Amino acid sequence: MNGNVTYYYGHALTGQGIKHLYKEMMDEAELVYILQGAPTFKGSELLKELGYFYVKQGFAVEWFKHALLEDIVEAVYVQGCNRLFVWSSGWGIEPVFLGTKHRVMSFYDCLEEIQLERVGEQLATAMTERESWREKCISKLNDAIKIHDDWEVVTQSCMNWQALNDQVENLKTDVFQSIVLNKTGVRTHRLLGTLTPRGAENTVDSITKNVSRRLMIKGKPGTGKSSLMKGLADEANARGLDAQIIWCGLDSNSVDMVIIPELNFCIFDSTEPHIFDPQDGRLGDEIFDIGKHCAISQEAEVQIEDIRAKYKEAMQDAMGYSKRYAEAEYTIRRLLDNCVSSSLWREKTAPLFERLTK
Repeated sequence: MNGNVTYYYGHALTGQGIKHLYKEMMDEAELVYILQGAPTFKGSELLKELGYFYVKQGFAVEWFKHALLEDIVEAVYVQGCNRLFVWSSGWGIEPVFLGTKHRVMSFYDCLEEIQLERVGEQLATAMTERESWREKCISKLNDAIKIHDDWEVVTQSCMNWQALNDQVENLKTDVFQSIVLNKTGVRTHRLLGTLTPRGAENTVDSITKNVSRRLMIKGKPGTGKSSLMKGLADEANARGLDAQIIWCGLDSNSVDMVIIPELNFCIFDSTEPHIFDPQDGRLGDEIFDIGKHCAISQEAEVQIEDIRAKYKEAMQDAMGYSKRYAEAEYTIRRLLDNCVSSSLWREKTAPLFERLTK
């Protein structure tokens, strides 16, 4: 019987820079393969092959997608045997537990020097352009966060915080009841989505496909959605329950979802840029409305309209830069793919396909 695949984004373009959670996932895994090499499409193909290899053995597999290039995979996590395969170039990942849980494989020796010399100048130009577009994209995202902060100041002044606190306490009673487990709750981390050349994207449908109860938070910016979810994760861990934190793809300090696997429960921000509503026929879907505690005055609404327009403009600019960034990334990978020795690649990758039994 085959396993299944859940999709996440492996990294996100945020206002604070590029965010990834691979170091946290390395702590989570029992065995980590750090695949070192130049960025190529062949690296993604290898990771997909590894993913399918484990799926066919009945394992549940997590695929971590590239933020810019569709259909590109940059890491695979195999649940059950807890193995992480990550293409480490660009992420500053170094082995800590050599000889135990960390194994390093270098693919740089699969590159043919003569071919590299032929494309060297093109490659250098593309890498310089990639760096420039990336910096411009992140700078615009940082502008967008500052504008969003102004938005939050306005809405926070209109909030009935006591009413929200009461609603959250009732939610905790409903979700946790009297459950306390005799173990330490484990916390894991993933990303919800990211800005792409196509706009803001996420993998909520894939992440929550097997979750029976989904609470969708509706509320204005700055009204406590992220703090609410962090508080639920803390409560879960305090009761011995595991919690998975799904982080925002724009503001690296903000949480967009929390999953409590042992309760088959999740709660997530379902407002712009990722609007969700209960699905027809899905009984566990509910709206958790905190917007009712925010009474926006006419004066505040005028301020918000001006802020919203500036925020949208900054995000559009960032998306434009991300498209140019993606074009440079594509060029680099295409050039490097043409430098890979197929025979050396096959020889190098063969040992990774080690059959397991659950």
